Amino acid sequence: MKNIEIEAKYKIDEKKYEEILDFLMKKEFKCKEERQHDIYFSPQHFPFLGGKIDNECLRIRVLDTKNILSYKKFVDKTEDKNSYCIEHEIEIEDIDTLTKILNDLRIDKTITIKKERKSFYIDDLLEVSLDDVDGLGKFVELEIKNEGKLSQGINTIKELTEKFMLSEDMRDYEGYSYLLYEKYKDNL
Repeated sequence: MKNIEIEAKYKIDEKKYEEILDFLMKKEFKCKEERQHDIYFSPQHFPFLGGKIDNECLRIRVLDTKNILSYKKFVDKTEDKNSYCIEHEIEIEDIDTLTKILNDLRIDKTITIKKERKSFYIDDLLEVSLDDVDGLGKFVELEIKNEGKLSQGINTIKELTEKFMLSEDMRDYEGYSYLLYEKYKDNL
């Protein structure tokens, strides 16, 4: 799978969610709906959540048809580069055994996220996902799917953010795991 992920994610209300959904449905883009169950893990010696720097994550994503182990490291924007995410993924079959291995390595389960996702594919350029996340609400995520068309993808993201009036104050730079951790950290 690819190793770089470039996306923009925005917290939206129900009205904006329905507006974007209606637009995407009318355009008849290819659509995939799925329930995602994400299990996040963190090393005891270097916590990915609640530590000094929260820019990494280790996750098992449970889907109807497969399970995916992902490691992500977020890289901040610089003068000459946009922010992006280094991502490594592999399909796994046995979640229980992998969880035992991680626990034996002192890498503990920290948080679980459940969400309904509707993903729309704009040609081979962009994936637009509408997420309804348990405990957090609704979000739209715009992700470039073709690194060979990076500037075209960035321009399309800008066009869509303007069309749907997605402002910078709506943008989520933290991610669902961090948002849920912050919301529930006193109860963990």
